[in-house]
Amino acid sequence: MTLPLLPDRDCGGCVECCRFIPLDLPELAKPTGELCAYCVDGAGCGVHAIRPQTCRTWFCVWRMVELSEDWRPDRSGIIVRPDGLTTGEITLYVIRDTDFLGSTDFFDTLAGWIDNGIALALSRPGPLGTLPVRAMVTEYLGPALAAGDRPMFDLLLRNALDSLDGHDWESDGITARYTVHGAV
Repeated sequence: MTLPLLPDRDCGGCVECCRFIPLDLPELAKPTGELCAYCVDGAGCGVHAIRPQTCRTWFCVWRMVELSEDWRPDRSGIIVRPDGLTTGEITLYVIRDTDFLGSTDFFDTLAGWIDNGIALALSRPGPLGTLPVRAMVTEYLGPALAAGDRPMFDLLLRNALDSLDGHDWESDGITARYTVHGAV
């Protein structure tokens, strides 16, 4: 299942996927956490017209689903990954802690997803050049969300993120390579 992009919603100055999503393509390789060399921070792709196919077709869920502007990754600190949508999963790639994690919008949206049978996963980036870590958290966070127990949810969320942060990080093995044809 591929969702269409929402009309009149674009990335704007958000470049979080260009920073946190690892790429290892023949024409473009960048480690996790390194801003793509073709990206202009806060402005977008400097080789937009000739960017690789992967960059043309990968979009975060904020571009596809009616979520508030606060969910935009550069504002929320969360890249909602599209992988798993076909199997009823949503991965919240929490790239940095922000006040948004404590917002009513965040809590209510997750509670709605759980209520609709969507499985939740949390993911965190590690140090530059390491693979992100991911864990399914539906059974862990779900009861607090379903009960509307905000204090318990906040505690469990913090515990889950701290646990992910304590992970033994594995190198992504990617050496930066920028050879998009036609790029200057």
